[in-house]
Amino acid sequence: MRAVLVLAVAGLAVSACADSGSNLTADRINPVVPLLEHDLAVLGVMHPAYVARAPRRAPGAEAAPTEEVVQPDLNEAARELVAYELGDYVLNNYSPQTADRYRGFMEAIVEAGGSARAYPFMAKIPIVHDDPAGSTRALIDQLNDGQMIVAMQEVETAEEIDQAVAAMRFPSQGGVRPETGFERAAAYWGVSGEDYLEKADVWPLNPDGELLITAIVESEAGVANVREIAAHPAIPIVTVGAGTLGWVMSSVDENGERVRDPEAFDAAVAQILAACREFEKSCGYPANTPAEVEALMEDGWDFFIMQRRNQDAFDAVITGRQLSGRSGEGT
Repeated sequence: MRAVLVLAVAGLAVSACADSGSNLTADRINPVVPLLEHDLAVLGVMHPAYVARAPRRAPGAEAAPTEEVVQPDLNEAARELVAYELGDYVLNNYSPQTADRYRGFMEAIVEAGGSARAYPFMAKIPIVHDDPAGSTRALIDQLNDGQMIVAMQEVETAEEIDQAVAAMRFPSQGGVRPETGFERAAAYWGVSGEDYLEKADVWPLNPDGELLITAIVESEAGVANVREIAAHPAIPIVTVGAGTLGWVMSSVDENGERVRDPEAFDAAVAQILAACREFEKSCGYPANTPAEVEALMEDGWDFFIMQRRNQDAFDAVITGRQLSGRSGEGT
């Protein structure tokens, strides 16, 4: 079982190890990998807005025909991202419709002095068993745009993971990912094309790889097969899709409202956590406040997805770092 919430003496020792000498992540491009290797909590936050959101309207209200959508300034968003140094990864709402904005955002991050070494991006890919070919295309596109952590939605079988691994690996590594089109990724990683071809492989299958997969379990079939999922050698992180799983573990009451079955939900979550512990994988759960992080860490969770970008999320990151034996500043 991965040690998460440490005693004071052990925490000091781990913190000293993490902060001593050269930076813990100095020999890696993806800073999340050494955190997983050292059983330290991983805490990511949402990116600054780089795509305009549709204006909020009252239910049933029609949009004004001349309503103008103003896009955020990419340079300002990049400077905001680079100014915040405590997050371990950046949660990204990537989609084909916003890909061009994302690419401009990545270029602005590099101009602002950032790179994948400090700001690795994680985004979801489409559900593999719903659209195998589409999920493979999306995964390759996201990797070519510089992302480092692949979040697989609604994983239900080991075969789905095998397909994702094949899409992430170049033919020289036994996969199907074309050995072209990754120039933007190499630029964001700050490496040559030759180095990218060597380093863009799946960890821990390749101990020197820089790409990660997190398997999101959020269906009855996924829960039933969670041991098979957690045992997969390409999976270092298993995450609860709490929102979707809560909907799955629910029913419609006499008023037509959906009501969660707390016993079924808690049992499913406990089953996922048990599989993480059995196979010594990092255990992921959404969290947005210091209190949520503290409670989850007490139960054994150690990979956190801050779904907001606000002071609560920033404070939650500091809480998680301190409770796992990391300093509040730096690594």
